[in-house]
Amino acid sequence: MSFARTFDSANQSRGFFKHLGGLLAYPGDIWRNRYMVQNFFRRDLMGRFHGSFLGAWWMLVQPVFMFAVYFAIFGVLYSKSDEPPSIDFAIYLFSGVVCFHALVEATSSCCNIIVANGNLVKKVAFPSEALPIHVAMVAVVIYLVGAALTLIVGFATGVSTPGIELLYLPLVLIVLFVLIIGMGLFLANANVFVRDVQQLWRIFTMAWFFLSPVFWQPTMMIERIENPLLLGILFNGNPAFALLTAQRIALGGEIPAWGVVDFWGNLGVASLWAVGFLIVGFTTFVANKHKHADIV
Repeated sequence: MSFARTFDSANQSRGFFKHLGGLLAYPGDIWRNRYMVQNFFRRDLMGRFHGSFLGAWWMLVQPVFMFAVYFAIFGVLYSKSDEPPSIDFAIYLFSGVVCFHALVEATSSCCNIIVANGNLVKKVAFPSEALPIHVAMVAVVIYLVGAALTLIVGFATGVSTPGIELLYLPLVLIVLFVLIIGMGLFLANANVFVRDVQQLWRIFTMAWFFLSPVFWQPTMMIERIENPLLLGILFNGNPAFALLTAQRIALGGEIPAWGVVDFWGNLGVASLWAVGFLIVGFTTFVANKHKHADIV
């Protein structure tokens, strides 16, 4: 006996809160469609290097180039003339670049993922909410390559000394993975209805980069901003702040003292952001899923 899956838009639940229960079944849905996710992941990852001369090394080209540009500006041009460029700042900057780059590249790809796969979305009962999964998986792979290089160079230069905190890195990867999925679902759904979302997101991420501790250290902001409310918004109101701090601690890098620097505290804040985005992203996506096929 076989069963056909059907979709009835007239009887489909559209309320956001009614889909919170579906979030609990989301991991099971991904598992049932794991072969589809694997094929998308393999196609996306290998498609980046197919026919190229550098192959998998292209995963490092863009973050290394971004690091070189920002290090030349902030580490050389804006450093004190009587002091050589700091290798400590170079490792600090690169660890921030690889993590933030993976987050932004993945969420930017998710913006157009429903529109780009319109032929699949129009199929009956296609699990379109599974589309951001392979994008998040690719982002994690790209980040791991950059994190490995950060560990090697940091250890070789004596800047970072990986310890027991390195065992916490998988927890950071889980938070990064969930954050990408949550943001990705929200952006993918919004871009179906307003195609400007993809362009606006690129502009927003430029500002987000400079508001995140990628190249600046928290002590710099504490010295310049005396208003504790603004500092709280800058630190705790930024999803990337706690994530970047937690992953730097896990990689064994030294975080300049700025009060209490706690891995679990930062991981907890980053987890709250990730879970919050997942709830909002999933519920809004599923609540409007029945409209996607008609619009794309």
